[in-house]
Amino acid sequence: MPAKTLEKKQQVMIRPSIRFLQVPALAALLLLAPTVSAKTFTYRVRHLHTMGSCQGRLIVGENDVRYETDFRKDARIWTYIQLKNVKRPKRRRLSLSTYEDQFLQLGRDRPFNFVLLDGDVSDEVFNFMVTRVGRQSPPDPLAVPPGGRYELLVKHVHRFGGCEGTLKITPNFIEYVSPRAKDARLWKYLDIKRIRQKGAYQLSLHTYEDQLLLFGRDKVFHFDLKEPMEPAIFEFMQARLRP
Repeated sequence: MPAKTLEKKQQVMIRPSIRFLQVPALAALLLLAPTVSAKTFTYRVRHLHTMGSCQGRLIVGENDVRYETDFRKDARIWTYIQLKNVKRPKRRRLSLSTYEDQFLQLGRDRPFNFVLLDGDVSDEVFNFMVTRVGRQSPPDPLAVPPGGRYELLVKHVHRFGGCEGTLKITPNFIEYVSPRAKDARLWKYLDIKRIRQKGAYQLSLHTYEDQLLLFGRDKVFHFDLKEPMEPAIFEFMQARLRP
């Protein structure tokens, strides 16, 4: 066989194997490429009350600030548009001014004051927060309910005691499903005057339903949530109330 013909055959056999080796090499490079993740800062903190305090975790994220604690009525999730301002009185102290009313102080806005138990409020973290205060969060993928609705496990708080059930939140109505049939409800958004959320584990629906024993005063349904409610769910309901 001539030498040139043999050389061509060897080239034909070698080239496919080179292409085959390039695929895993490319995959390996993709695995080694750095991934971009949302920036968060987490601190162990003490939340100062007027009298006493409680402890938990303060989580500063790109879209919200969260205070997680076993003292549930103090747990909060604030989007940055819900914060008036952020102050750093000392390196280990952080104060969040909110739009939440203080009933005993004639509606004065409520501050949340924290003492950091590990680390301090660096310039990076402080600037990270200040530049986001008052800014609307970007659209959240949770704004479209998976399966067409959100479901929250709740306790409906009565004047005495309460009952357990599920709140089903859809684009057209909110339904409370409970084994206690007389407490079950279905409200269209036109039946709801306003929605309030005092803390991450609390939700109140102010409805147009009359209360006979209170001279026709509108009925409010208070719920204790078994898990903290994401801001996107609250915004989903608020957007559907009539203007």
